[in-house]
Amino acid sequence: MKAQFPTDFTGAKGEMPSLECGVCLELYNESSHIPRCLSCNHVLCTSCIIQLLRKGPLKCPFCRSWHGRTVISSVDIPVHNRLMSMVSENLKRNSALNDGEGAQSDQETHLNVVQLRADILRASEEGTNVYAQLLRNDRQARHARVSICDNRLHLHCLKDEPPLHDSRVISYDMVRALADEVYSVVFLEITWNAAVQGKVYIHLLDDAGRTRQFLYLCTGEQGPSYANTRFLEVSNKGNPGEQVWGGDYENNDGSGGAALPDMVRGPKNHQDVIAGLVAGFYYPGFGQDHNPSQFGIYTRDMAGYVEMSSMGRVLSGLEIMTAVAQLVDLQDAFVSDCGLVLFH
Repeated sequence: MKAQFPTDFTGAKGEMPSLECGVCLELYNESSHIPRCLSCNHVLCTSCIIQLLRKGPLKCPFCRSWHGRTVISSVDIPVHNRLMSMVSENLKRNSALNDGEGAQSDQETHLNVVQLRADILRASEEGTNVYAQLLRNDRQARHARVSICDNRLHLHCLKDEPPLHDSRVISYDMVRALADEVYSVVFLEITWNAAVQGKVYIHLLDDAGRTRQFLYLCTGEQGPSYANTRFLEVSNKGNPGEQVWGGDYENNDGSGGAALPDMVRGPKNHQDVIAGLVAGFYYPGFGQDHNPSQFGIYTRDMAGYVEMSSMGRVLSGLEIMTAVAQLVDLQDAFVSDCGLVLFH
């Protein structure tokens, strides 16, 4: 039975909304089914929003209108706060009634994102951080900072350094599960002139080997990462098809950048060359001599040309890469941090 709401609580067209998503019919909760409000005022859950993002620009499944703002992550769509409060109260009541009996609820088997966000904000106020700890095969633990930037949850790349004193440490696998495996968005933090200039957010286009390698080099999950790697060159500078190259995690000068173990480039992905297209792990015989880990971000369109090694597309921050291409000393610019956007 659907929960009843006060008569002063109305939906997009005046109706009283339910505690369940109108698309998937799952109950709203504090993890994968958080209720979010589109610009048209219709409400659906985080999971359904991710499903829609996988298909392209976000369109409301109820009224078919386009969402009015750029979406990098599902958290760019605001939580329906009053409905969320009712969801939380309902979960508390059910927990008290169940009193721990029966099967585990979704809240017990998943990381509570509402609490995680609160912990991150509290840690920031106290001058410390929240870290995700990765333990594999009895090797030394590695840690990745979890942060909030522009209201988005960021999982930074794994590092060998221990977390700062008094930091909260949680399971890496639990945090990593908050990322969507199909609609993946990574970020590159760009620095030059000894100042962070901003983040470049990139939507990964497929699951080809070169794309998975790019993802792993953003997260550091297989050891190395793009953190602290310099930009190497600008091809076609000032002309159509201008492209900024980086990604030499080995030597940081363009001479290195081997493929990660067991990585192959995978099938071709042909995309029109437009500003923001990200490509790498090229095919031999096409005039490309970059090593497998190196990547190029197009900063200018090239009409009539198609890129066969496409990996991703810049969602936000293209102006930063355009500025990198204009620097007098390109190698003053580097990827100071990188990681993955979490979607809940």
